[in-house]
Amino acid sequence: MQAIEFETDVTGEYIRIPEFEKLKNRHVKVIVLSEDLPEEPPISAASKQRQPARVPDATFYGDVFDTVPAEVWENA
Repeated sequence: MQAIEFETDVTGEYIRIPEFEKLKNRHVKVIVLSEDLPEEPPISAASKQRQPARVPDATFYGDVFDTVPAEVWENA
């Protein structure tokens, strides 16, 4: 197996492979290494709390039916 090592800055979902023509139509194994990954912020308890769905009001023959108010969810 031949190894080709290169470094690049990831700015999108695609990475340009140097000397691509040599690898075209061949099976390769891709390994991505990063010196340091940014830490993900902890998920707060407030963001885990159930929230009412944000849906538009439904109209039926001119009558407007509202969705369940947020107060009902808070007491559930």
